Amino acid sequence: AALQGGEEYWNRLNEIKQPTLIIHGTDDKIWHYKNAGFLLEKIKGSNLITLEGTGHELHVDDWKSIIDGIEKHIND
Repeated sequence: AALQGGEEYWNRLNEIKQPTLIIHGTDDKIWHYKNAGFLLEKIKGSNLITLEGTGHELHVDDWKSIIDGIEKHIND
């Protein structure tokens, strides 16, 4: 959503009140990993799953971490 809305949405991230799970790869060349930290800071109560060595596309090896993270996020 932030990509499509540009600045308009960046300035409204603090309006998100729902529990938010951010999933991001450290080697993403399209949407740099530093943006995950920005999202974490602006969306209060958000959580981050960091996928070490993953780029913009997910790898089969990432699925266990993703599923475990989603389950934890839902159940907390």
